[in-house]
Amino acid sequence: MEEPVSSLTTVEIAQELNRAFAEEVEAATRYLHLRSAVRGLDRLVVVGVLREGFQRTIEHAEVIARKIRSIGHVPKLDIAVSCPAEPLSGREALRQALLLEEAALECYQDLLKKVEGDVPLEEFVRSQIATESEHLAQLRELLHE
Repeated sequence: MEEPVSSLTTVEIAQELNRAFAEEVEAATRYLHLRSAVRGLDRLVVVGVLREGFQRTIEHAEVIARKIRSIGHVPKLDIAVSCPAEPLSGREALRQALLLEEAALECYQDLLKKVEGDVPLEEFVRSQIATESEHLAQLRELLHE
């Protein structure tokens, strides 16, 4: 297999993509939990936003898994998620969702620095950054932040 243009080997790129894969799967798990934990009238307002967040993060994870397979590796998942059994207001659930999106954006920004020179991979990561930035903007708008 041909080595990438970036300074990372294919194995190292797979490791970095696996980190992003885990980030997205963990976020999806947390979105599922947030959706289940919201109580009261807020639930009617935010459950759709949280469902959308869950679906988007699963889609992102699937895209990353395909990218890992395309470079000849098998996706690896290493996560440990603990979600407390506490009711949440809609606003608190959205704040936690904002943190999930910020973490994903940070992960992709870090990955972009590491894959410089590998134009196709750079473009992929840049598109993920744009997507995560849009999600952040939507959540901030809902929260008026």
